[in-house]
Amino acid sequence: MRIQWLALFIAWQSLCLSAFAQSLGQLSINGSTAVIALHGKWGKPPGPLAASFEAAGARVVSPAMTWSRERLYDVDYASALQEVHVLVLKLRSEGANTVVLAGHSLGANAAIAYAARYGDVDAMMIFAPGHVPEVQYRAGQTHASLRAARERRDIGQGEQRDFEFTDFNSGDRKRQIVSSAVVYLSFYEPQGLANMSESAAQVRVSIPVFYAGTTQDPIHRWGQGPRYIYDRLPMHRKSVYLESAASHIDVPQAVTAAALAFLAALDKP
Repeated sequence: MRIQWLALFIAWQSLCLSAFAQSLGQLSINGSTAVIALHGKWGKPPGPLAASFEAAGARVVSPAMTWSRERLYDVDYASALQEVHVLVLKLRSEGANTVVLAGHSLGANAAIAYAARYGDVDAMMIFAPGHVPEVQYRAGQTHASLRAARERRDIGQGEQRDFEFTDFNSGDRKRQIVSSAVVYLSFYEPQGLANMSESAAQVRVSIPVFYAGTTQDPIHRWGQGPRYIYDRLPMHRKSVYLESAASHIDVPQAVTAAALAFLAALDKP
């Protein structure tokens, strides 16, 4: 049965730091556990949880993804997932028995898409999942850019790296990006790889999932809560659902103790 913690409020969060301090002395993560930590949009590695996972005994790999501030969409979404797949194979070849894919914001989006496309990780950790192209489409924010990108693709100019678009981030943040029409479409097609609800429904392998959302994000303000992503994933008895009142950026730190407990429990019956 899934563990559903549907009311994780500010009072709980105030105890997180003290709980985490105790957990480092009590929790031990199997040394053959490896975590691939995927940062959020315009971020850079390592992510906020990397040090915590490493301190508890896990091996952590924090790649700079195509949506990082250094790369800014130099490859399309499918190629980004292929980069993660190469890391998974490398960690397996180096002796990792348990490979966990952890992501924050767009990194969480990618973790779900990866699980749907490859299905070769042992657990998934989702922190404040973000980037919702279908919502931006319904709001009319991407109609013109999608139309222009499709036209360029259809006349054979989809790979030219002179296509300018607006990249939307959490809250009201936005940034002008110059990449290619094909890259843009891979991230912003409403029913494409970045549609988290659709990706979740396509995951076929039942693995433990740690889901930590925030009541401050639109997904939860819509009243979707677990229905948008979590309930569409295959059930697993070790899966955990949390809702925090922390900000989108602060969710990983707010749930660190619970995240470490989830990792430590993976190698237990």
